[in-house]
Amino acid sequence: MDAWWSALGTPEQVFFGIAFVSTAVLVVQVALMLFGMGDFDMDVDGADGLDAHDTGFGLISVRSVLGFLTGFGWTGALAMDSGLGLGISLLLAMVVGGLAMASIAALMRLLYGLGEEGTLDYANAVGEVGSVYLPIPAAMAGSGQVEVRVQSRLRTVRAFTRSEEALENRRPVKVVGVIDQQTLLVEPLEIAGPEVRTSEANKED
Repeated sequence: MDAWWSALGTPEQVFFGIAFVSTAVLVVQVALMLFGMGDFDMDVDGADGLDAHDTGFGLISVRSVLGFLTGFGWTGALAMDSGLGLGISLLLAMVVGGLAMASIAALMRLLYGLGEEGTLDYANAVGEVGSVYLPIPAAMAGSGQVEVRVQSRLRTVRAFTRSEEALENRRPVKVVGVIDQQTLLVEPLEIAGPEVRTSEANKED
């Protein structure tokens, strides 16, 4: 092992060093997460800044950075070992590292979303103010989507309105009821009445 390491050039040693360390740390992180011990992860989100309480599933998080370093290190090392120049090896390493980073971020968001759906209660959104994301037809004629905070997280949720006018994109709205487990009832903010709770039967009426 010592002879193999000594025979490597400095760029190769750097690539292999990054690969070995990042892979080991990533494996430990994943193992802790699987055993329920690794929920903390620093997350940097463009809209919210640095958030250490958000379980870390943004594009730039500890796990996604580790994914980048792992892809970067192994790709660079293998490229150099194949006889490619340092410039090409760096370029390939950056590309593969970026893809690994994005893939891990997407996977973590998916896993977190699946877990969160089981505990999400849209009744907690009643009374919240949001905005129309996709236009909502008037008088319960069809559904659109709204962006609103549910349990302290900004969500995009299916929504109906009883308003006699269609609600266009960006229109401020207030959540006044829950139609089903994944659908809200909203009204334009300026005419929103008391908070009510409705049901699927109300919508059909």
